[in-house]
Amino acid sequence: MKIKAFTKAFSTEAEYKDALRRIEALVEKGDKTTAEEDAYLNLLGILVEDYERSHQPELEEAVAKPVSPVEAICWAMDRHGLRQKDLAPLIGSESLVSSVMSGRRQLSKAMISRLHEALGIPFEHLFIAQPRRRFNLPRIAAVL
Repeated sequence: MKIKAFTKAFSTEAEYKDALRRIEALVEKGDKTTAEEDAYLNLLGILVEDYERSHQPELEEAVAKPVSPVEAICWAMDRHGLRQKDLAPLIGSESLVSSVMSGRRQLSKAMISRLHEALGIPFEHLFIAQPRRRFNLPRIAAVL
């Protein structure tokens, strides 16, 4: 994908939609993105969030405080009158939804894109790194 340089924040709906298409294309590449494309994706996310904040005032309150991806999803579910099982088409399956909502699994780029598009959750809330769970496994001593 050709990286387009930006000199200012988005001011038109066309620029905003172009950025969303670019984000979707990069997200579809999954783990095959380059470091440059990952940086570009982060920049696009910031620019999209800025545009949404200024053009969708109902999201301003939600964006004002940092929340976890699970909190953002819960907020959107409440706003749209959804239940956890209603997220299966966006996340992949009911078991994946359960894993994400319990914190056992992180959101993939594809999940983030679908949640943003369908529920209007700001990218900023979905890209927050989730801590990985640590498992305390017993150490096995090597016997010589």
